[in-house]
Amino acid sequence: MSYIDSFEKALNYIENNLNNEIDLAALAKEVGYSLYHFQRIFKGAVGDSVKEYIRKRRITEAAKEIANTKKPIIDIGVKYGYQSREAFTRAFEKEYGRNPSEIRKEGLFYHIREPMTIDYLMFEYARRKEGMKPALRRLPERLIVGKKYEMEADGSNYQRIPLLWQTWYKDKAWMQIENVRYDGEYLGICIPSDGDKFVYMIGCEVNSFNNVPKNMTTHRLEPSFYAVFRTIGPITESVQKTWDYIYAIWLNESKYRYVGTHDIEAYYYHQGELVADLYVPIIYDKDLELL
Repeated sequence: MSYIDSFEKALNYIENNLNNEIDLAALAKEVGYSLYHFQRIFKGAVGDSVKEYIRKRRITEAAKEIANTKKPIIDIGVKYGYQSREAFTRAFEKEYGRNPSEIRKEGLFYHIREPMTIDYLMFEYARRKEGMKPALRRLPERLIVGKKYEMEADGSNYQRIPLLWQTWYKDKAWMQIENVRYDGEYLGICIPSDGDKFVYMIGCEVNSFNNVPKNMTTHRLEPSFYAVFRTIGPITESVQKTWDYIYAIWLNESKYRYVGTHDIEAYYYHQGELVADLYVPIIYDKDLELL
């Protein structure tokens, strides 16, 4: 059995047994590894230990049921391996920062851990080994209509922004916007501001600012040259990991300098899969020609 086949078999087994007890030693043996070796490979490829991955997948699926069904919360907790409401609530709050009752009331959640796929793991492997090669695009001024939110740059934005997207989709907010330029494309724009805050805007590119909805605002994106990175796989995690790669590695190694005016996430569906293109405003760094 090849490495890829073994990993795919392990991921499928976990996904099919989220409601059952999973014997990790037996799983490792089934896919042809010692438990020690399997744990090392899994952690290196996925980023979580096997136990962490299983726990996050269970909590994510539990959150989905809490938000979308009327099943008693304790029944959902027991289904995913928790013997008391207290134990389930503690585990849930550790991941989401909110308790299950709040999720039930608001009907909003995001995927702490989406199912891992082999395509995404291969994408991650290539990124680590060879890096990512962005497309380069020069775009004119663009007009955006949507909603702006002030964010704290203290890490809480990693939880808050996915929930804002959940609200956007739940309310079908884009249907209020006229003169949309690209149907089915929604933009998330990070706009730096003073101090430890920034503005995050969710909206659509439009042809004009005519008839802007009363509960929305506008923004002009100045003409810019961009490096564009396409993400695949579990979208929340993939987007964050790609931003981490851009800031920690690519910008330091490339011959381009970050402009810092804004970052853009463009979300759309391609062949039935949600895709995100990340736009990084840059200029050519002439100083690096001397290196």
